[in-house]
Amino acid sequence: MKTLFLPDYSTANAYQRALTHGLAALGVEVTADPTGSRRVLPVVEALRRHGRPDVIHVHWTEPYIAGGSSRVSRLKARRTLIELRLAKRAGIGLVWTAHDLFRHDRREDPNELAFMRSLFALCDSVIVHCSAAADALLQTLGVGTEGRAKIAVIPHGHYQGAYPDTVSGEEARARLELPADAKVISFVGWVRSYKGVWELYEAFKALDEPNARLVIAGQAVDGAYAARLTAAAKGDERIHLSIGFVPDEDLQLYLRAADVVAAPFLEIFTSGSVLLAMSFGRAVIAPRRGCVTDVLDEQGGILYDADDPQGLEGALRDAMTADTEAMGRHNAADLSRFDWSRVAEATRAVYEAAIKERDPAASGGARPPLPLRSWPGAAAWQPCDSG
Repeated sequence: MKTLFLPDYSTANAYQRALTHGLAALGVEVTADPTGSRRVLPVVEALRRHGRPDVIHVHWTEPYIAGGSSRVSRLKARRTLIELRLAKRAGIGLVWTAHDLFRHDRREDPNELAFMRSLFALCDSVIVHCSAAADALLQTLGVGTEGRAKIAVIPHGHYQGAYPDTVSGEEARARLELPADAKVISFVGWVRSYKGVWELYEAFKALDEPNARLVIAGQAVDGAYAARLTAAAKGDERIHLSIGFVPDEDLQLYLRAADVVAAPFLEIFTSGSVLLAMSFGRAVIAPRRGCVTDVLDEQGGILYDADDPQGLEGALRDAMTADTEAMGRHNAADLSRFDWSRVAEATRAVYEAAIKERDPAASGGARPPLPLRSWPGAAAWQPCDSG
């Protein structure tokens, strides 16, 4: 069995790397193609490069629909859907993992919503990471209950062993110049508005806890957002900002130095950030939203009502007196249900169902040829070298 991942984010994305390894252990050949955002026909070119897969597995859609204007985005979305329809016409199965409802930091885009509805209808199966995500996706797309039969719920895998983890908590605090006896709350990841970083800062400022420390580490997409945060935190020795790219080998510093990891998302669809903290044996502060409660319980997390304006501040106060060390041990004790071997087995089963649905050869028939020249001008088109 052969699958083609679109796009290829494996260099920077541990999820895709872990799934690739898990599938390979089951005998599934995984190929992946760069984003192709500058290519005229990115899906067609990926098929040319890598040959016929049994299944195309779409992970993130942004590279195939994002444009400098609404018109460009709409045209790119139509192009991508036509390419995927041609692939299906050739007997290739189509699976989409809906990692997010919409592109981050964007309001609901009519073009994107229309694309997602068409993609959902086109796919043989759509993977989400929890039942709450399935409900949210169906509601957002306006798909009736009949659409649920197309959805496969496969949990997000854990991150144990995915990143370097050789530094002790004491060493991490020393390297970050944090007091050994402080109560440290860490936020690690992309510094973006939908992740509630500013709200975390404001809630922390309201704490009258001189021994508390807030660490925020990650790359900012919006320079103005980062500048506002930096200016506000200036002069407060309790707040440690590290705005910028965090290499994989340094991720352990910010997680091991923490008593508790904050995931104060204003919008959350899946649970990767929570599972990352759990994989490092950290207690977690998070809202009861999205897939959070499917992976995090009260023994390992300080959960709060996402609609309560004081919810995050209350969770931070609770963290000051909670036995966060015991909570962290609980989180890391048994992550077997999020093991990548299980995730890969479930994903392979989705592939097998898609192949049976789409491939006439499975019933003794012959597969139609790949329609690589079905697009007008495709034969003469020369691909760009860059993705």
